[in-house]
Amino acid sequence: MTPTTTEKIQWAVPQAREILMIPGPTELPFPVIQAMNQAPVIHYDQSFDLAVLEPVNLALKKVFQTVAGEVITMPGSGRTALESGALSLVEPEDPVLVIVAGRFGLLMREVMERVGATVTEFTVETGKPIDMAKLEKEISRVKPKIVTMVHNETSTGATYPAGDVAKIVKGHGALFFLDTVSSLAGIDVRTDEWGVDLNMTGSQKCLAAPLGMALIGVTPPAWDAMERRKHKASSWVYDSCGGASHGFPSRAAGACPTAPDGRSPSPCPPISCTPWPLPSASCSRKGSRRASVVTRWPPGPSAPASTPCASKCSRTRRCSRTPYPASRRPRASTPRPSSSTCARATASSSAPGSTRCA
Repeated sequence: MTPTTTEKIQWAVPQAREILMIPGPTELPFPVIQAMNQAPVIHYDQSFDLAVLEPVNLALKKVFQTVAGEVITMPGSGRTALESGALSLVEPEDPVLVIVAGRFGLLMREVMERVGATVTEFTVETGKPIDMAKLEKEISRVKPKIVTMVHNETSTGATYPAGDVAKIVKGHGALFFLDTVSSLAGIDVRTDEWGVDLNMTGSQKCLAAPLGMALIGVTPPAWDAMERRKHKASSWVYDSCGGASHGFPSRAAGACPTAPDGRSPSPCPPISCTPWPLPSASCSRKGSRRASVVTRWPPGPSAPASTPCASKCSRTRRCSRTPYPASRRPRASTPRPSSSTCARATASSSAPGSTRCA
């Protein structure tokens, strides 16, 4: 029998796990670890939409420092956000200027090349500042549709003046993509004030959240560019304008949703508010108008029959189907009508909005 060798205990060394002292993933606060110890939920249910997704996205707008824009969250990492942004806006042969100051600038160049862009690389010496005059001259020469930059280049530790670069980019009518994977929530990032059109990051670094969430701040100029696309994005999942966002629940304007038990409720009251100007769900028709309607169902059998539902317009994220109500709760289940109700409904089934029973 081979003798078993046991490693001696090093009493002078703390017997605990290693502490993460790297750019990311970072240490998770204990409340976050506790929150992860929960049963799974239905991510496409309205309760998740209203209780989790919308509050998180609205809170993230403060972190991104954007009022005019919206924040999209999707499964993935910071690199998922970079590729989603590129796929959503870049069409074949679009001219793109990539500022390369380190390893992650090279990554963005690779992403842009793979989505079919005509890439021009503007190289910055490692750890050195950007020559703004030279950059402006190159942008003037290339006339790019998009200029991309890594805000904080993790491979060198250098942070670049995104606000100053954005002024040059916007002065030439281009879109500005900013990689803030290792900077957002760690240092100042002003999406609206600087003029960042697409602000892309991940959850596992300065936000101190678990790995697995890609975050994209999208401002109106970027939405407009998505709407003007001549070709569909090459990826359905990563298309920020009407791709995976279709998986979230929504309500079409003027329609009363089907009850949880599958029956059709009585007619909803008319919509009295003004719809927010939105493109269609597929982003193919610019300027179409649509309203998001969230319906509250009665809490139980005691609810008055005269008010089967109450509709209210709410602001909706552009190019998606996810409403942004201020504060609403998920609808409660509605009991099936009695047999007498079914009989009355059958007798007047020709009336609009009558109750139909299976």
